[in-house]
Amino acid sequence: MTTSIACRELLELISGYLDRALPAETAAAIEEHLADCDGCTSVLDEFRRTIALTGQLREEQVTQAQRDLLLQTFRDWRSG
Repeated sequence: MTTSIACRELLELISGYLDRALPAETAAAIEEHLADCDGCTSVLDEFRRTIALTGQLREEQVTQAQRDLLLQTFRDWRSG
C-alpha cells in the first residue's frame, strides 16, 4: 500500500523524483498522485521542459541580472 501525497508535498519532492533519488515508496506515491492530478502533472511537464531548455544554456549566456533574479525567485519560493 502506498502512502498518499498532497500537491504541496509533491512540489517539494519534484526534483528528487526527476533525479530518481527518492525511495521507491515515495516515488510510487508521487506516481499515484500524478495519475489523478492534472495540475501536478502540468507542473511536472513544465519542470521537464525547463530542464530540457536550460540544459541547452551555457553559463556565459546568462547575464548577472538574470542569475540574480533567478536566485531571488528560488529564495522567495522556498521561504513561501
